[in-house]
Amino acid sequence: MINVGLTGNIAAGKSTVVDWFRRWGATIVDADALAREAQAPGGDVLATIVRRFGTNVLAKDGTLDRAALRGTVIGDDAALSALNAIVHPAVQARREELQEAARRRGDVLLVNDIPLLFEVLDPAQFDAIVVVDAPLALRRTRLRTLRGLSNEEADRMIAAQMEAERKRAQAHYVIDNDGSLDALEAQAHDVFVQLRRRAAGTAAGTLLLVAADAKDDAATLAAIEARYRDAGADVERASGKTAAIAKALRATRPPPKAVIATEAGSAAARAAWIDAGRPGALLYLAADPDPIAVRLDLRPWGRGPEPVALTEEGGTGLAPRGDVW
Repeated sequence: MINVGLTGNIAAGKSTVVDWFRRWGATIVDADALAREAQAPGGDVLATIVRRFGTNVLAKDGTLDRAALRGTVIGDDAALSALNAIVHPAVQARREELQEAARRRGDVLLVNDIPLLFEVLDPAQFDAIVVVDAPLALRRTRLRTLRGLSNEEADRMIAAQMEAERKRAQAHYVIDNDGSLDALEAQAHDVFVQLRRRAAGTAAGTLLLVAADAKDDAATLAAIEARYRDAGADVERASGKTAAIAKALRATRPPPKAVIATEAGSAAARAAWIDAGRPGALLYLAADPDPIAVRLDLRPWGRGPEPVALTEEGGTGLAPRGDVW
């Protein structure tokens, strides 16, 4: 799994890019959502905030009045640091729980949406950093027109964050939001494709996909093929009866590191695989395998939202893993 940190200064267009990444198949962990969860009534975080900043940051129903709290800390570095020290440990702990859950599921592309990534975290904890940026004057105009802020309020919010130039210098990918929405989407998709390929890993070897016929589970096999070709693997296809599959196995050079067979093609694939000397791992697509030996996340390759589950020949008792290699 590749663990990505995505950030951008206020009014740069980060949320729009995150929405596209989610639609294209990434798993999203939203820092703002985690903060709201941590600040819910009855929790230690909200109680500590009230002790530090007073009851004026509470709404009448006992929930956090975020506008009031923002007005209290914006422009006051000491107050903002105190707030971050209260909220961010809880958010980080929850983020780590979600990251571990994603790893266990076999998710391959996890994107952490974190507005204050550089301000409060060590960027080295992520495999890649994406920064969404827009010119300062354009961001100021967006804050005035879209949020109804005064020039002074907009400037205070902008000044509360690290300068974009410093973030750009530390990013692996920068998406510039200084043109049309179509241009922004094109840039975002280009970065997503690069992340998708990194997420696939580097797969040196050959994968053989086996089906009963050309229509047998075609969409799933196409998604698997796209994933492993992105990763640099050679992908071969075979279909039909045992003799045809055995011929494909013998013709594959070097021998495949893994063979994936559809349910309908599993019996022929197994017979041919045994006859060929059991080259590589033999895996079967199954609707409800027991036990699950492999969970293959194909969402960035056009299938989802759940990973494909496969069983492995001889895999009884094996712990779930996230890849066929």
